[in-house]
Amino acid sequence: MLKTIMPSINRLITADYKSVKSPETEALLQESLHGLTPVEKPELRQVSGIPGAGKSTFCAAHLPPNFLFLSFDRIMLSLASYRRDLAQLGSVAAYKNNEMPARIIGYELLRRAMNKKLNILFEHSGTNPAHLELFKNIRKKGYRTAVDFIVCDTGLAIARAAERAKQTKRYIPEEVIRERASGVQKYIAAYRELTPAVKLFDGANNFHPLKKI
Repeated sequence: MLKTIMPSINRLITADYKSVKSPETEALLQESLHGLTPVEKPELRQVSGIPGAGKSTFCAAHLPPNFLFLSFDRIMLSLASYRRDLAQLGSVAAYKNNEMPARIIGYELLRRAMNKKLNILFEHSGTNPAHLELFKNIRKKGYRTAVDFIVCDTGLAIARAAERAKQTKRYIPEEVIRERASGVQKYIAAYRELTPAVKLFDGANNFHPLKKI
């Protein structure tokens, strides 16, 4: 089903779920889905923005009831291999070794949630053609869609990410932030063509609503 919804998924992940499947990953997936109830007209609500924009903080304050919270960072931080690498090799190596497995697990979680017709709050940058495919095709499967885009100056986001790395060892390469920032305007416009509900929030000002950027 995921390949049908996102034909370009192979641009985002280097292998399918069976390459990382383990008792740990299955337990993580089951725990993530536990207690959520299918609905007749489910919603995919995407919280997008560059790393350091404040997506995680926004999601923590705006997670609706009966929604799966899907975050690649959250999955990565939960992995035993990430915690081991962080302790033994440092934050840079831990990120490089575990970012892709976490992403693979995350898309498997997305697939299972869609199959169950669950509401989904999906936190990620949202600046990739495959995610536009997701928004276009998931509506054909009966899903409603919405995007909350957290807008943040690139320099501020880089500074936040650097400070976060000092405090929590949660590393993100600066070049990744700059690459994703370069596509923000284009992708906001593209999402507006695909879904009737796109809202902008100021990541530097307590998520104050914005009309434009």
